[in-house]
Order: sequence, then C-alpha cells, then structure tokens
Amino acid sequence: MALWNQHEGTLLGLHRTNNVSEGWHNRFNLLVGRHHPDLYSLMRVILKEQQEVEGMLVGISLGKTVRAATRRKYASLQVCLLHVLQAYDTYKVEGRLLEYLENIGCNISLG
Repeated sequence: MALWNQHEGTLLGLHRTNNVSEGWHNRFNLLVGRHHPDLYSLMRVILKEQQEVEGMLVGISLGKTVRAATRRKYASLQVCLLHVLQAYDTYKVEGRLLEYLENIGCNISLG
C-alpha cells in the first residue's frame, strides 16, 4: 500500500508512534532523578529497573498482562481507523481514494 506508510502496521495493531519508548524514557529519567548521576547511583537505578522487568516477566509467565491500558478515546479512534483501512478495496473500486485518505486523516488528527 503506497498511499500511507502506516497502513500495514495499523492493520496489524502495531503502534504508529514511539510514545511507548518515550514514556519509558521519561519514567527512567524520573528514577534517576538528576541529569548527570554518578556511576553508582546510575547502577542502582539500572538494577532496580532490571528487578521490575524481571517481575513483569514472572507476571507474564503467570498469565498477567502488564501492558498499560489504551485510553478509551484512542481505542475508539483506532477501531474507526481500522474500519476505514479494511474498506480500502471498496474505496478503490468506487474511485474514492481521496475520500479514503480524508477519512484516515480525520481519524489521525482527532487523536
């Protein structure tokens, strides 16, 4: 699909932004607590983070989910966007590709 570079990823339910990694980075900065920590302070924070991740892995092995819940507004927009993407063939056959792109744009800009 050459019209939109996130088409396939959206159909597969993948993230369209890097907000997840930005969120982790912000959280890690809060754990560190300063811009230029000394080596031992940084190592303590890294070890603490490792313990938390290992705890999450144990939780996953027990069947728990650790993924943060998507806000309802964005989940709804994702469903609408998915419906538009799945109707691509219909838009194409009917010659309404501009409307298709406009509908994608509405679902993205509303978020």
